[in-house]
Amino acid sequence: MENVNFNDEKKTFKETSKSFFKDFFSVKMITLNAFVAALYAVLTIICYPLSYSFIQLRISEMLNLLVFFNPSYTLGLTIGCLLANLMSSSGIFDITLGTLATLLSCLLMIGFSKLTKNLFFSGLIPCVLNALMVPFIIYLASLGTIEEFILEAPIFFIMAGWTFLGEFIAINVIGYFIFMLLSKKYKGFSSLFNASYNLDFKW
Repeated sequence: MENVNFNDEKKTFKETSKSFFKDFFSVKMITLNAFVAALYAVLTIICYPLSYSFIQLRISEMLNLLVFFNPSYTLGLTIGCLLANLMSSSGIFDITLGTLATLLSCLLMIGFSKLTKNLFFSGLIPCVLNALMVPFIIYLASLGTIEEFILEAPIFFIMAGWTFLGEFIAINVIGYFIFMLLSKKYKGFSSLFNASYNLDFKW
């Protein structure tokens, strides 16, 4: 029977925890997350006609790709989305569920990136998740009943399609192009975003 050294396991856990907090909550990452949160909120609000329209074309959503290179950006993106959603006409539903959608998108992108280092496919995750969530949020905000929601299912899929298109343009077209250009033309790409994961990513 193999002997288990609990002292070694405890030591390893402490070292891992220390490394986690050092990487995720360093002064530099807190500053970068604050910047990302502000940038997300500002980009969303100044593009108000597009950000809160039927198509939901939020240019700020391209920032979701940051978590592919550093998972700790989940914090900044979630806070940024929360701040931006305070301006939404969908009120509390967008503030809560919309922000939750961003949080889940980031977490799923982090997990997916461990399976494949493909930036384009990772970017599809928030596209799909928001396409499902946004029409539901808008419907809840209109105070519709579940029965009406079921009867109006075709409208839901139309809205989902438009939302997916808006997300796709922001993330997998604009964002993808910017990140690709920076990684190929700018030598300080990794230090610029404090990237520490998936530096050998595939396009």
